[in-house]
Amino acid sequence: MLRSFQLADADKEDILAQVVVQLYDSGLRTFRGDSVGELVNFLKSAVRNRALDRVREANRLVGLADIAEPADLTDLPGVADRECEEFLRAELEQLSRRDRELFLMRSRGLKEREIAEQTGRPPGTVAAQVSRLLAHLRQRLAEKGC
Repeated sequence: MLRSFQLADADKEDILAQVVVQLYDSGLRTFRGDSVGELVNFLKSAVRNRALDRVREANRLVGLADIAEPADLTDLPGVADRECEEFLRAELEQLSRRDRELFLMRSRGLKEREIAEQTGRPPGTVAAQVSRLLAHLRQRLAEKGC
């Protein structure tokens, strides 16, 4: 599952180590399942959440340029590129956690099927959510003149 996040091998090892320590310290107390399958899903969720936190942290450090393709913000009449970038950043901050995660995973090049595997949602649901999210962002940018 960690391969789809396109992280360095060292980061993957760190994430797994952090999850094991977290689960050892207290995380397993929150597990309420009865089957091996439920335990596996619980562990996958813990790893996925830690990986998403790592990706978000890295994106905060490098900025929006690595998340959204800056070429989309060039040659726009009337509105400065920097203003459009700041507007998009503000729009992303207003999204729900779920929508920000979808945007981040999609912007990293993950396909809907891969996002579905990561989030545990049906692929059709993910495709619809991503489509609505991107349409919303495009509309907001168009309203701003970007």
